[in-house]
Amino acid sequence: MKFLVLVLGLAAVALAELEDAELPRLAMQNPDLFGGDMAGIDGPQDAERNAIPGQFYRWPNARVPYVIDYSLGGYSGLMNQAFQAYASSTCVRFVPRTNERDYIYIFPGQGCYSHVGKTGGQQPLSLGNGCLYIGTVIHELGHALGFYHEQNRSDRDDHLIIYIQNVVRGMESNFAKLAPSQNILYTGFDYNSVMIYGNKAFSTNGQPTMVARNGQRLTEPYEKNGMTQSDITRVNKMYNC
Repeated sequence: MKFLVLVLGLAAVALAELEDAELPRLAMQNPDLFGGDMAGIDGPQDAERNAIPGQFYRWPNARVPYVIDYSLGGYSGLMNQAFQAYASSTCVRFVPRTNERDYIYIFPGQGCYSHVGKTGGQQPLSLGNGCLYIGTVIHELGHALGFYHEQNRSDRDDHLIIYIQNVVRGMESNFAKLAPSQNILYTGFDYNSVMIYGNKAFSTNGQPTMVARNGQRLTEPYEKNGMTQSDITRVNKMYNC
């Protein structure tokens, strides 16, 4: 009996560790959001109103006011590291809000998500359980600036093979391509971009849902330490730095 209890206990610990390991990936795969973490968009057909080309969705003067919920106060160092990643390589500045009408409100919601570009008023950016990694924070801030996922680019089929049969049923739309009018391709496709998901994103069976045509492994945002040079170039071009 004691042996059985020990085995069951070890199995429970192993399962908990597996769930913890999966949390950073699953936190960015909200079934109710386009792409798993983009709020305010019902699908690619709705993306035009939040399209990257629209100047209305840019932050004026590359300045993004923010408010951080008090409950995330213990992560101020991580937040500042993410803000500094943009400040050190682009002209974008994330600044504490004073009285600005438009700003991002960073709080611990259900998973990780952000709107794409400036939407007006208080704009939620969620960093819930599994989201407090530097790559994830930079990724969500990238959405707030106006960037979609790399795997949704209008030219992605030239660079990725999508295995839709391995995608969780009902979540296939997360691999829809944007129309050319819905994105500006400031640089070539970047397999290492902080804005691309990993090989098994939204997988229903543990098998890859997308594979790089050049054969390299695709890593999740939370596995990354920052932006690539391509990511930096795109921000600088979008905001005329």
